[in-house]
Amino acid sequence: MFDNSVTDVKNVYEQLKDKYELLLTTTSALDEGFTVDSPIIVAKTHGQILELYEDGMFVMDVMDAEQTMGTHWHPYEVEHAVKDIVEFMEGKSDYKMQPFKYL
Repeated sequence: MFDNSVTDVKNVYEQLKDKYELLLTTTSALDEGFTVDSPIIVAKTHGQILELYEDGMFVMDVMDAEQTMGTHWHPYEVEHAVKDIVEFMEGKSDYKMQPFKYL
């Protein structure tokens, strides 16, 4: 089923870095409470933030700029992740977001 690797996140970044303003960093550098330390792609546009990282499978998060609402899904492979980032950067903003619940 899912078998994404750290190199897959970097592969997505390499395919898109010259076309879009993307940041490749690590989850630990973001200091957002991640329980996994892995490469992550961050993009910001249209008042929203997108993050793509790998935790055994791709995890794609989209949230509002205030990080109070969001949604996430799991692109199946590199091509799907690329397509999802392109759509986000090209203006897709009608994501069905839910309020974050903080403990």
